Amino acid sequence: MNPRFRLTPLTTALALALPNLALAQQATPETSRPDTPLPTVVVKGQQTVDEPAYQAVKTGTGKLPQALRDIPQAVTVVTNKLIQDKNADTLKEALRNVSGLTYNAGEGGRIGDNMLLRGFYTFGDTYMDGIRDVAQYNRDTFNLEQVDVLRGSGSMLFGRGQAGGVINQVSKQAFLSNRSNAAATVGTGGYKRATADVNHVIGQDAALRLTAMKTTGGSTRDEVKTNREGFAPTLRLGIGTADEIELSLFYLKTHNTPDYGVPFFNQRPINVPGTTFFGTTSDYEDNTTKMLTASYQHLFADDSKLKTVLRWADYTRDLLVSVPRLNSTTLIGCPATAPTSISDSSILCRSRNSRGGAENTWTSQTDYTTQFNTGTLKHDVLAGVELLHENAGRWSYSGTAAPVTLVGNPDHNPVLPSDYTSRNKTGINTYSGNTLALYAQDMVEFARGWKVLGGIRRDQLSASYSNGANVKFGEQSYRTGLLYQPSNYASYYLGYSDSFSPTADLYQFTSSTTVYPAERSKVLELGAKWDLYEGDLSLRTTLYRADKQWERNTDVDSAQTATILTKQRRTHGLEFELAGRLSPKWEVFSGVAFMQARILEQAPGRSDAYVGMRPRNTPAYTYNLWTTYKLGDGWKIGGGIEGMGSRTGYGLSTTSGAPVVNVIPRYVRVDGLIAYEQKAYSIKLNLFNLLNKKYYASIYENGGHAVPGTGRSGQVTLGYKF
Repeated sequence: MNPRFRLTPLTTALALALPNLALAQQATPETSRPDTPLPTVVVKGQQTVDEPAYQAVKTGTGKLPQALRDIPQAVTVVTNKLIQDKNADTLKEALRNVSGLTYNAGEGGRIGDNMLLRGFYTFGDTYMDGIRDVAQYNRDTFNLEQVDVLRGSGSMLFGRGQAGGVINQVSKQAFLSNRSNAAATVGTGGYKRATADVNHVIGQDAALRLTAMKTTGGSTRDEVKTNREGFAPTLRLGIGTADEIELSLFYLKTHNTPDYGVPFFNQRPINVPGTTFFGTTSDYEDNTTKMLTASYQHLFADDSKLKTVLRWADYTRDLLVSVPRLNSTTLIGCPATAPTSISDSSILCRSRNSRGGAENTWTSQTDYTTQFNTGTLKHDVLAGVELLHENAGRWSYSGTAAPVTLVGNPDHNPVLPSDYTSRNKTGINTYSGNTLALYAQDMVEFARGWKVLGGIRRDQLSASYSNGANVKFGEQSYRTGLLYQPSNYASYYLGYSDSFSPTADLYQFTSSTTVYPAERSKVLELGAKWDLYEGDLSLRTTLYRADKQWERNTDVDSAQTATILTKQRRTHGLEFELAGRLSPKWEVFSGVAFMQARILEQAPGRSDAYVGMRPRNTPAYTYNLWTTYKLGDGWKIGGGIEGMGSRTGYGLSTTSGAPVVNVIPRYVRVDGLIAYEQKAYSIKLNLFNLLNKKYYASIYENGGHAVPGTGRSGQVTLGYKF
C-alpha cells in the first residue's frame, strides 16, 4: 500500500458504494425503468490534508511543480512546519536551517537580508514566488508557506544571478477549506508578536485568505529593537477549474535598530560582553515593501498549462547607523592610529553611515508547460518569456558622526550634533533598466529510469545610469542534467548549470569609462537523492565544483575605484541533508556542508596578495540539526544544534598594502523546544542558545566589524485554530 494513502469518510463511502453500484447494474427491467426518476444522492466527504512535516517532496522552484527527485541540482526546502516549530520569525532565522549559508554584516552599506550560499552572494538571487525580489529589506515569515533553496547556478530559469543558488519564498495561497489560526508570542527582552492566518471559502471554487503580523520588542543586544507590521490578502477564483485567477497584495513595514556589532582588534572582535551595543538610540533602519500581483492560469484539455503573472513592486528604505571603529583620521576625538591595547577606558569611535534608496519594478512572466510523447520518448517541456522594467535610486544623507564613547561604558544617548539626523541628500545615483528574456527546457525520459534535461535562456538587458554609463548585455545561460532513477525511492544525477551577472546587476554603479565582462559562473554537480522508510525520510548528498569569473566588488562606496575583486575563484563542496520522519513520533531535519574555496586569480592591475586565500565569509564547514519527538497526550519535545567553522574578512594595510585577515571564531549554538498540542490550541516554549555561548552571527566582509548572535533567551507562543 502507498504509505501516503489516507482513509477518509469520502473514500470509505465510495468503497462501500461500489458493490451496490454493481448490483444496480444487474437490476431487473421492472426496477430500473428508464422513465423512473432516481433519487438525488449527495455524497459529502472531508478534504484530505497532509499532516505538516519537515520533509517536502515537491517544489515549484523550477517554474513548474516538480518532485525533488526530478531536479538534477541540490534543493533544500524549509517547510512551514519547521519554521513554526523553531519560531523563525524572519527569513534570516528560517535560513539557519540551510547548510552552507552565512551572513554578511552591512557589506557596502547594504541593509536588510544579506546572505551568502556556498560562499557566493545571494542578494541578487532572492525571489518571491519565482519573481525577483532583490531589494534591501528585512523579510518576515508571516506569509510564507515554505522557502525553496535551489543550489548552484540558476540563470537558465531565473536570469542574472550567482553561483551559490536561488532563494525562493513561497507565499501562502487561498484554498477550498475554512481553516484559520492565530498566535501570540511573548519573550525575553520585551519581545511580542501576534499573527493571524484566516482562510475562507467564498464560493464553489473561490477562496479568500488573509495573513497579518505585528512584532515589537528588544533582543539580547542592548538597545537593539525591532518593530514590524504586515498583511497579505489573497483572492483565488476558479480553484480546480480550467481557468484560475489569483490577486494578491503584500505589505511589510519595518522600523529596526541597525546593529553593526563590534570592531576588530588584533584581527579578532574586541572582547566585550555579547550584549554590548555601540550605536545610539537615534539610529534606525526603515523599510517599506509593497507588492501587487495578478496571475491567470489556463489548463488545456491535454493537461498543458499556460500561466501569466504580472507584478508591481515598490521598495523604500532609509538607514542611519553608527559604525564602531577604533581609529580614524577624520572623526573628531578619535585616535588617528590603532591602539596597542584595549581596556574599558579605551576610546570607541563611531563613524556615521546614513543613506536611502527607492526601487520600483514591473515584471511580467508567462510560462507554458506541457507533456507529450514522440515515439518512445516522453517529454516534459517548459517555455517562457519574461519582461522586467526597473527604476532605482540611492543616495546618502550628509551629517556629522556621533561623539566617541568608551569601550567599557558605551553611551547610547549622547548629545548628538544638530545635523546627525539630517535628511539632506547627497551623492544621488539612479539606474533604469529593461530586460527581455526567452527560455525553454525539455526533460526527456529516453529509457526506463533514465532522463536527460536540457535548457537554454537568452537575456537581453539595457541599462542607463545617472553617471553617464550605458550598459547593454546579451547573455545566454544553460542548464543540463542526466538522471538515473532505478526505483521510485532513488535518484542519481549529474548536472551542469551556469549563470551571469552584468555590471548593471543590483544597481551597482558602473564606471562610465570602463566596462568589464559580465560575471560568469559555472557549476558541475554530482548527487544522489533517496527516499527511505517507504518515503517518509529523504536523504540527499551532493558533490560540486563552482567557478566564478570577474567577480564585482559589492562595496558600493568603492565601486568606482575598486570594481573588481577577483578574476577567478573556485569552490569544491560536499553536502549532506536529511529531512523527514524516523518514526510516526520522531521527526528530523539536518544538513552539513564542507567547502574548500580559493581565490585563483586577481584581475589585471590588482594586487595578487589575495591569490590562494580563502574567499571572505566562507567557512570550511557548517552544520545544523533539529529534531522533535512526540511523547504522547499532546506533549512534544525538541532541540537542535548549529555551528560553523571560522570565517574571515579582508582588508588592506594602509602602510604595507598587504592583506589584513580578520577572523571570527567557529561556534556551536544549542536550542530547545517544549510544546503541548491539541486539536484546537497549542502552547510552546522555544529556548535559544541554551548554553549562552557568545558567537558572531555575521561579519563585515572588509573586516571592519562583526555582529554577535542571539544570547540565551526564550519565547512562549499560544496558538489557536478555528
